[in-house]
Amino acid sequence: MKKQSKKGWFPNVYTILFVLAIAAAVLTWVIPAGSYERVTEGSVTKVVAGTYHTIEQSPQGPWQIFQALVTGFKNQSSLIYMILFVSAAVYMMTETQAVNTTFSKLAGAVKGKEEIAIFCVMFFMSMGGATGVFGNATLVLIPIGIFLSQAMGFDKTLGFFMIFFGQFSGFNVGWANAGVLGVAQSIAEVPLFSGFSARVIFHAVNFALSYGFVLLYLRQLRKDPTMSLNYEPGMAISEVMGSQSGKDSMGDSSITRVQALTMLCMCGGLIAIIIGALKFKWGADKISATFLVVCLLIGCVSCRDMNVAFDRFIKGCSTGVSAAFIVGFANALTVLMNDGKIMDTIVYYLAKPVEYAGPVLGAGLMFFANALINFFISSGSGQAAAVMPIMVPIADLAGITRQVAVQAFQFGDGFTNCMIPTIGTLMGGLGFAGISYGKYLKKAVPLILIQVVLAFFTLMLLQSIGWTGL
Repeated sequence: MKKQSKKGWFPNVYTILFVLAIAAAVLTWVIPAGSYERVTEGSVTKVVAGTYHTIEQSPQGPWQIFQALVTGFKNQSSLIYMILFVSAAVYMMTETQAVNTTFSKLAGAVKGKEEIAIFCVMFFMSMGGATGVFGNATLVLIPIGIFLSQAMGFDKTLGFFMIFFGQFSGFNVGWANAGVLGVAQSIAEVPLFSGFSARVIFHAVNFALSYGFVLLYLRQLRKDPTMSLNYEPGMAISEVMGSQSGKDSMGDSSITRVQALTMLCMCGGLIAIIIGALKFKWGADKISATFLVVCLLIGCVSCRDMNVAFDRFIKGCSTGVSAAFIVGFANALTVLMNDGKIMDTIVYYLAKPVEYAGPVLGAGLMFFANALINFFISSGSGQAAAVMPIMVPIADLAGITRQVAVQAFQFGDGFTNCMIPTIGTLMGGLGFAGISYGKYLKKAVPLILIQVVLAFFTLMLLQSIGWTGL
């Protein structure tokens, strides 16, 4: 057992992020500090191309690493609170057995048709991703996907895959995402949401790849449950997979009044979040407040004693601590590089090769430059504001169309969202699903590599035909 343990050892996500934080601090001693001039136009802060200059070095030492960890938690406090309150609402709902009963009945209805159920869930998430509706809300919906997966008799990972890859299959190539594509196209001075037809095709292909990936995992589970990413040697299958016997017996149970009201509270909260995100551009703070209301309502309908309700609320928050801490740790990397004044230097040197490669190959290299930058600037709109003012003049000089430059940014920002450890939705979702980052990466890399290769050659093809999206 000891030999197997050593052979199969892989650092957990906290170890990985802490090592990366140390590496980021070391880079602040090695990479020259630099800065671009910036101007603010409306709500968008743009980098002024051609203004990069070196500045005084600001190396980050051991004490700054720990300060960055604290600052990372502060910067991501809205997302962290949202994770905790979502966890509390889900826990309070499960205490009433409302989810078990309702999802078991649903699972019974789709028994033998799981592929169709997964398709519907992923398509819904994909459309939300393509239109920019599901941003922070994705993390909210991952626990719901996990419940559905386990009610169907499968593991937590399948539920995570349904929601996460469903959303990102649309977001990565979104044709109507105002917060990412809209910002990039505005800075590139091309018509808003131009290139719609081509991006719909990209979306269809990406959705097919993502759905196929999830179906392959589903069939692996059916054939051998020990292939689950949640499985560890020595575990019983019942600890990993949803209970088959429990599903049938639970399906015969009727839904009580309390359970119905509890589910109504949760569904009402989710509907409010979707409408708020779509119509009113709600962020994490308003989503968190909504879930506080949901927790209060569930407590009122399910607990006669409010002390019991608040006890459940605190216990529920504790179930999300792991996912919340991951998000805070991940942001520390960005803090270190910003405080070390090397972020603009990294952007500057990643963009330079594009200038010398020619328009067709340069379009492909622009994709890889954006993919690397996404590791340091994980916000889509933030990356668009920082990178596009630099990429646009480079594209003009290299003979690359501005629409292709926008697409290179979108591909570069999008596909790496599914693998880099600074993405809060990914790391928080893995925390909810109880999956190690190493196991996830090993499983997801083949899909991501296919997407990356297709993106690279698609960009060169688009540039070769002079695609303008008009």
